[in-house]
Amino acid sequence: MAHDPSIRMQVRAAYIGGLPLEAAAERSSVPYPTARRWFTDARKDGDDWDKFRAASLVVAGGGIEQAMGRIIAAGLLRCEALLEALGAIQDPEAQVKAVATIGDTMSKLKSAAKTMMPEADGLAAENAAIKGLADLFCRQHPALAAQMLATVEAYANGQR
Repeated sequence: MAHDPSIRMQVRAAYIGGLPLEAAAERSSVPYPTARRWFTDARKDGDDWDKFRAASLVVAGGGIEQAMGRIIAAGLLRCEALLEALGAIQDPEAQVKAVATIGDTMSKLKSAAKTMMPEADGLAAENAAIKGLADLFCRQHPALAAQMLATVEAYANGQR
C-alpha cells in the first residue's frame, strides 16, 4: 500500500525529534518494516535521519549535556520497548537477539554517557559515596538518623 508522502515526513519528524524508529512508525500507524525501508532509502538518497537527529538534539537547546540526556532517554525507551516485546516473542533465537540488543544498547549508552558527560559520571560516584556513608552512619547511630538526613539534604541543596 502506498503511503501519502506526509506520513513519511511524520515518521521522519518523530524520529528526528527523538523517538525510536519503532515508536515513530507506530505513532503514524505505519508498519515498522515500511518505516525501516524509508529510513534506509532516505540515507541512500543523502537524507541521513541520524545526522539530522543528532544535530536537532544539540540545536534544540541545552548543549551537548541535554542532547546526551535525550539520546540516553531514547535508548532507554528502545530497551523498554524490547523488554515489553520480549514476552510475546516465541522464537528462542529471536529472544536471544532481543536480549543481546538490549545489552548492547545499554553498554553503548553507558560508554557514551561516560565519554560525553564525565561530570555526570563523577556526580554518580559522589552520590553513591554520600549514600553509602549516610547508610552506614544511620545503621551505626540510629538515634542520630534524622540529623544525618538533615545534613545530607543541606549538602544536596548546596550548603557546603
